[in-house]
Amino acid sequence: MNQGHDLNNVIIFDGVCVLCNSLVDFLIKRDPDHSFKFLTAQSSLGQRLMDTADIESSLQTGEIHLMFFDKNRPKIKSDAVISILVKLGSGYKFAKFFYLVPRVIRDFCYQVVATRRYKWFGKTIQCRIPTESDVDRFLE
Repeated sequence: MNQGHDLNNVIIFDGVCVLCNSLVDFLIKRDPDHSFKFLTAQSSLGQRLMDTADIESSLQTGEIHLMFFDKNRPKIKSDAVISILVKLGSGYKFAKFFYLVPRVIRDFCYQVVATRRYKWFGKTIQCRIPTESDVDRFLE
C-alpha cells in the first residue's frame, strides 16, 4: 500500500478546506521535530493512498475529509483526529480519553462539523501551497 512512501504520521487533508488548513497550521507550529507529513486529498498521491487504503475518498459526497496514517495504518474521522492529537504529545495526550466515548457518537459529531465545514469556515479556490519553511513537510 505504501507505494514507496513511509506512511507513518502522514496526514491527508482537504486542501481547499479552511478548517483543514487551519489544522495543518496548528500542527506545524506544534511539531518542531517535523514528525508529521502532509498531503492534500486532491493530489494524485493523496487519491491513490486513499484508494489503496480501501477507503473511498469521496470528497464530492463529503464522507472523508481527513485521514491519518499511524504506523502505516489508515485512521479516519474521529479516530484520525484523536490519534493526531495524541501523537502531538505534551498536553494533547489527554485526547486519548475521547476513545472512551463510543465511536458512533464521536463520528456523528465529526460528521456534523465535516459536512458543514465549507459553510462555517469557508473554502479556498486552490489547494494549499507549502511555504519555503514548511515545504519539507509536504509529500506532494
